[in-house]
Amino acid sequence: MSAALVLGVVGTIASAVVSGHDSARTVTWWLPNWDTPIATELVAQFEAENPDLTVRMVETTVDTIANKVSVALDSGDTPDVITELASRTRTYVRENQLADLSDLFGPQMPREDFISGALDAVSSGGAVHAVPYRWDCIALIYNKDLLAGAGITGPPTTWADFAADAKAVTAGDVAGVAWPMGGTPNDLVNRFLGFALSAGATVEDGVPRLTTESSRAALEVVASSVADGWASRSSLEVDNTEVRELFINGRVGMYVGGVFDVQLQLDAGMNVGTAVTPGPAGPGMQGADGWGYVVPAEAPNTEGAKRLVAFLSRPANMARLTSTYPARISAADDPRFHDEYRQAHYEQLTEHSVPTPNDPAWVSMIPSVAGTIQSVALGESTPDEGARAIQAEADRVLGPAGAGGGR
Repeated sequence: MSAALVLGVVGTIASAVVSGHDSARTVTWWLPNWDTPIATELVAQFEAENPDLTVRMVETTVDTIANKVSVALDSGDTPDVITELASRTRTYVRENQLADLSDLFGPQMPREDFISGALDAVSSGGAVHAVPYRWDCIALIYNKDLLAGAGITGPPTTWADFAADAKAVTAGDVAGVAWPMGGTPNDLVNRFLGFALSAGATVEDGVPRLTTESSRAALEVVASSVADGWASRSSLEVDNTEVRELFINGRVGMYVGGVFDVQLQLDAGMNVGTAVTPGPAGPGMQGADGWGYVVPAEAPNTEGAKRLVAFLSRPANMARLTSTYPARISAADDPRFHDEYRQAHYEQLTEHSVPTPNDPAWVSMIPSVAGTIQSVALGESTPDEGARAIQAEADRVLGPAGAGGGR
């Protein structure tokens, strides 16, 4: 029996999706549209192994999934399995909207087989509320030709080198670096957080423990670089995609981006290199996030849902379904995850990253932090003033966990 696929964005409640189907025999899975081709093949295999179940797939999109999932969980009218961002699970857990998937872990799926931090990001109170299948983070991407033209033989390994190299590359219409200040606030703040984490900030139970010192250090790199002219002034207007386009067009020497960008640059004929992002005196940190499978607490077919999640989480299946990196270490044995262009991102992910903050209170702070970064980039405030403003907001919104004792 082949999987049924409902094309388009999820626009109806789950009961309409599975209308006319026996919920005990049907597993409804909401998944992002970019996963559909391979997921269709995997579901056919699952149904062959589980002839008592039929999987009904419903496509979602990156622009609509958060709202659709929230509406479904709030209404209690849900599918059985949802592919969702790991960083959004904590919000659902607070409302008791997700099933505990702890019983899926054991000899066939050991917890220690997951990349460090991946399960922490989806766990609370001893329960695991999602099975991550894709895990990734950003790292440094650089134009080898532009750096070589400035007399630079390799990527920067410290902040001092990063600034010096960017200044050396900056000339005419070429800037050393660019930041996504004109896109969604989350993209910009994630870049800021990487540098803050490298300067001593931490993340505990989904909450960032910022300090004035760590925020000042991050602002001096991410924001002052624009004000001082060694980062593209276009940063104030562009999003992640447009930063990548500036890079492909030879207008930017380096930027911090995802491994999924690199293939597009190779396709464009670029001489591109990747490296772990620099820190103050060595490798820097980044926040990691990913996608996982959640089972709503009110799923019509919890038993079938768990069988599907267990199947999808097998190492071979997990590797097939991710274009970045699988969350299971054993699934990342495939050489394609470790070529010269992908290895640096994998090293960043496994050795120099922590789960990105996902506490709802922090999420509410992100727009104000982005505004502060932009203010410093425009020269309207100094990094010290910006850091104090961010710390004051952290103290107010996050309480002691956000203050971190760092003032």
